[in-house]
Amino acid sequence: MKQDAPNAAGLTLRLATHVAALANAMPSAEDTEAMRRLFLDGFIVSLWGITRPAVRQVSEWSRRFAGTGPSMVLGADWTADPSVAALVHGTAGHAYELDDTHDVTTSHPGCVIIPAALAVGAQTGASQADLFRAAIAGYEAMALIGGCAGGLETVHRGFHPTSVFGSFGAATAAVALRAYARGQEVTPDMLLQAWGHALSQACGSMQFSAEPTGGEVKRVHAGLGARNGVLAADFAELSAVTAPLQAAEGAYGVAGLFGGPLQAVEPGEKQIHVISLKPYSCCRLFHSTIDALREVTDDFTVPTDSIAEILIQGPRLVAEQHMTRAESTMTAQYSCPYIVAATLAYGPTRYDAYGEEFLDDPRILSLVAKVRFRVDAEIEREYYPRQFASRVTMRLADGGTRSALVVDSVGTARKSLSVAQIIAKGDGLAHLGRFPSGGALAAALWDDASDARRLAQVLNGTPAA
Repeated sequence: MKQDAPNAAGLTLRLATHVAALANAMPSAEDTEAMRRLFLDGFIVSLWGITRPAVRQVSEWSRRFAGTGPSMVLGADWTADPSVAALVHGTAGHAYELDDTHDVTTSHPGCVIIPAALAVGAQTGASQADLFRAAIAGYEAMALIGGCAGGLETVHRGFHPTSVFGSFGAATAAVALRAYARGQEVTPDMLLQAWGHALSQACGSMQFSAEPTGGEVKRVHAGLGARNGVLAADFAELSAVTAPLQAAEGAYGVAGLFGGPLQAVEPGEKQIHVISLKPYSCCRLFHSTIDALREVTDDFTVPTDSIAEILIQGPRLVAEQHMTRAESTMTAQYSCPYIVAATLAYGPTRYDAYGEEFLDDPRILSLVAKVRFRVDAEIEREYYPRQFASRVTMRLADGGTRSALVVDSVGTARKSLSVAQIIAKGDGLAHLGRFPSGGALAAALWDDASDARRLAQVLNGTPAA
């Protein structure tokens, strides 16, 4: 809904006032539990990410900044400035398509906010409670400012919501942690200044989705959002480096530049309680598709050679950006035909089925050829972007058909993953290298005494000092 003029005036200030109040409040027991789950998921996802060649190279690139700060660099044995550590960690968090999702803004908050918060928290020595409340405020800011622009509108304009909106969330968490370290409360003015800088640093082109190769830059988008947020918090403390104060409603604000008409947003339930987690290693848009495939195949027991055609129905975004050939891991995880085919061929939790060694797999390619997509205006109108619904209709070789519509996929707030299911996302890491187990990460996160530095050590597999 388009924001009318009286409500648009002062929108950024109203959002900053709300987010500052949230940053200054101690987390409730329910909030703390939600953050532990989000951090656990984010940590496991980032460990999967560090196994990817592109992330390992970004981590190695950061060696030139070794010793510039106290924040541990993921996958490395050195520390660096928080902005550098956030960049590497954020890139890892978005590198395996397992990161959490804020459905309304079609963005991935955890891979931006958690790396920035952990890096700055390690610098300031933040307690777990302070780390969590800063991240809660970051999730809130990213969701509400992103909501002003509209997630799908931003994608249709050619910008990546995770990077664009993420800079605001990361900046919020960084501002809060630095205020706590000084014994100060977070003020709306602190956030306005940081958001003004975040607006000028927002970035991330969707061109990666329009080409069959060259998509690994998508991973870096989250790292850039995390880094830019930390830098925005830094620059906000430089009195001579002023920034605009209308990042949301300004003519060249986040909606005007990146999204559609300014949307009405009203704070309600805390955004951390409406986040979706991914059980499958692909674009969140297709998790309902995978669950619908489960239904029409009776839990994947239908022989694949008996399938004549698979029709997927959903929003036009799929037709515009997700019917690409799979010529890399990134495009495989973004391609509707490949995701459907890999799921049918190997099941929904074979993360390695999106690896380069599977791109020419005959079992997958034979099914890719059977996948069709049709825009469904009713699904788009009724559900998107609040629910990523999709319909699957499967025609069998004997002439029979099966169909299923899934609105809420497994992992949404309405069908949430248990802690055990989150831990299980890390089960395949053991054979890829020496990584902390999901159980070890959970033990640290459910320990009130674990501060940001300790959590960074556990994530990096470093013994406590």
